[in-house]
Amino acid sequence: MRTIKRKVGCLVGGMAVSVVGTVALFLLCAAVLGSIPVNNGFAQAHTEDERVEIFVTSNGVHTDFVVPVATPYMDWRQKVPLEHFPAADSSYTYLAFGWGDRRFFMQTPSWRDLTPGVALSASLWPTPAAMHVAYVSSKLIPTRQQQPVLLSPEQYQQLVAYIDASFQKENGAYRHISGSGYTGQDTFYEANGKFYILHNCNNWVSKGLKAAGIPTALWAPLPFAVMRYLR
Repeated sequence: MRTIKRKVGCLVGGMAVSVVGTVALFLLCAAVLGSIPVNNGFAQAHTEDERVEIFVTSNGVHTDFVVPVATPYMDWRQKVPLEHFPAADSSYTYLAFGWGDRRFFMQTPSWRDLTPGVALSASLWPTPAAMHVAYVSSKLIPTRQQQPVLLSPEQYQQLVAYIDASFQKENGAYRHISGSGYTGQDTFYEANGKFYILHNCNNWVSKGLKAAGIPTALWAPLPFAVMRYLR
C-alpha cells in the first residue's frame, strides 16, 4: 500500500511540476515575444477628413476592437442588425468586437461563473470560437485600458476585412447564435478558427492590428503585449 501511495504521489508531483513548467515557459515566451514590436513605421492619420477613430480596449484579461457603427467605408448595421440587440437602438455609435472560446462565452457571463472544466478546455486544446458583438451607446474616453487609434481609410478597410473574415457566414449573412448575449445590447455569432492558449482573444486582436499596419507585438497572448504599443 505504501508503495502504491509513493507511486501515486510521484505521479501527482510530476504532473504538478509539468504544469508549473509549462505555465512558466508560456509566460517567458509571452514576455519575450511580447516585447518585440512589429509595424513600427505606422503613422496615425492626422487630418479630420481622412481619419477613422477606433479603440482597442482591455479588461486586464481580454481585448476588443471598438469601431464606429457607420462610416463611409462600412455600415456594420448591415452585418449585425439591431434586431439581434433588443436593448440597443439607432443612437448607439460604436460596436465592440471580441473573438474567443465559444463555450467560455456561453457559460461564463461573469468570472464567478467560471468552472475548472471550462477553463481547462479553453486553454489546453483547440475549441470552437464565437464572436461577441456589443453595441456601445456612449463616446469612449481614452484611458490606459481604452486606447484610441486613428486610421486612414485604407487601414480601416483592412481592419474591416479582417473582422469580417472572422465570422462564419451562411448565404452571405453572419451566423447568429439565437438567444445569446448578456444584456440585450450584445449577442454572439459563430466565428471561424479554433481557440486555445496559443491562439486566443488577444492574439486575434493583435493579428487584426498587424493586418491594418498598426504597431503590436510579434506574439501577444496577453493584454499588455497588445496595449503597450498603443499608449
